[in-house]
Amino acid sequence: MGNQISRNVISIVYFLFYVGSAPNLLARNTIVLLFFFFYGLVIAMKSNKKFDAVILIPLLLFAVINFLSILKWGGFSMEFLSNYVGYNLRYLTAYFFLKYVITNFFSFYDRLIYTLALISIPFWLVQLFDVSFFHDYLGFMNLDGDGDQRNRWHFLLYTAYPSWVNDGALRNSGFTSEPSFFGFLLLLWICLRLMRNRIKMDREIWIVMSVGLTTLSTTYFISLVMVFMFIVLNNRKVIYKILSVLGGIVFLYSFYVLPFGMQKIDMIWNNAKEKELSDYDYLSKGENISRVPNMLIAKDNIVKWPLGHGLNENGLLKTRSGVTIKGSGSFTNNCIYWGVFFFIFFPIVIWRFWYTLKHDLSMASRMLLLVMTCAWLFSSIELKDPLFFMIICIGLMRYVPVSVPVCKNGRVGLAHLRYTDSILDRFRERQLLKSISNRKRIADETL
Repeated sequence: MGNQISRNVISIVYFLFYVGSAPNLLARNTIVLLFFFFYGLVIAMKSNKKFDAVILIPLLLFAVINFLSILKWGGFSMEFLSNYVGYNLRYLTAYFFLKYVITNFFSFYDRLIYTLALISIPFWLVQLFDVSFFHDYLGFMNLDGDGDQRNRWHFLLYTAYPSWVNDGALRNSGFTSEPSFFGFLLLLWICLRLMRNRIKMDREIWIVMSVGLTTLSTTYFISLVMVFMFIVLNNRKVIYKILSVLGGIVFLYSFYVLPFGMQKIDMIWNNAKEKELSDYDYLSKGENISRVPNMLIAKDNIVKWPLGHGLNENGLLKTRSGVTIKGSGSFTNNCIYWGVFFFIFFPIVIWRFWYTLKHDLSMASRMLLLVMTCAWLFSSIELKDPLFFMIICIGLMRYVPVSVPVCKNGRVGLAHLRYTDSILDRFRERQLLKSISNRKRIADETL
């Protein structure tokens, strides 16, 4: 029991440190990363579960991509080697926690994200009325690692921005680095919960949807419309279809008229299209451009070297002062790092990920989930986010444990099954028949 509790605590800490690109100093500490890696490795070595060799495919492919990039552009250095080793360690650590440390990843994710969503609300309300409260009274707890600590306050459970940072005082970032990240995590939770509920809404889903609205994230609103479309496609009950259609109409209208919806997209896109390469000369080392300009720059980088640049920055576009032009958005960055291989393998892995969770979805539903995942990536997960690695591993392994209570020899235990309705149904039927048979046998013996 004590061992399991320690695993759960360490898993929660690991999640808070790294998932959502949490902006804390500890997430950037090499010793902390090595601790989680070796902890996961030790648990894996003690486990009787076999290692999934298939998860090494991305690492081997990425090694080839980086090798070819170095041959083409040069750029081998200790900094590159450190980044490359760190990338591999983060990927393997995510796999170890998914397979060996966390007993049931989806149950763990369900409980943790729901709890963190509720925790974020009181912090967000304080932020709305007085964002300086965090700096004035809780400044000693600030773990933010991005320079001026007056700009952002972060302490594992919440991140607060001042009003001058992209309307930061109005938006709920939760425990992640920004509202879009938090919105992604909540949307993924909603989709996984729908899979578990056989595409039925429950009270918790409505609560998390409401929390997601506080992020004021454009991607969240777009994806929420897709969620309602997904429910319509997979529900025969008329009431669900009506409510989902009405919900979709309301959110589409809101998206069109609100300043963080269509107006924001038009403004960013038009601004990005007018920029020339020389317009980025103001960048200093470590500065990033926003998502849409980064997408346009990425197009040129991919055309320049379609096989992928890996973690080597030598071949990427630079300003006249030699600063590499980089930006946010995992989909865009992964296209740069992996090149054409990302377009080939990523859709396959994501397709397998959703198929593993629910095998009987229609083609339209799967396409909708694929598009939704791409939208999340464009807005949210960063290259080294453990959750991104876990999604990739699940897609490769095509095995997801689900904990189901079973009774064996008078003792209650857990059986781990694939996350599919049909297998769960057959398993529950067998357990029910066995339970009835046992009760009948006990009754006969009593007589």
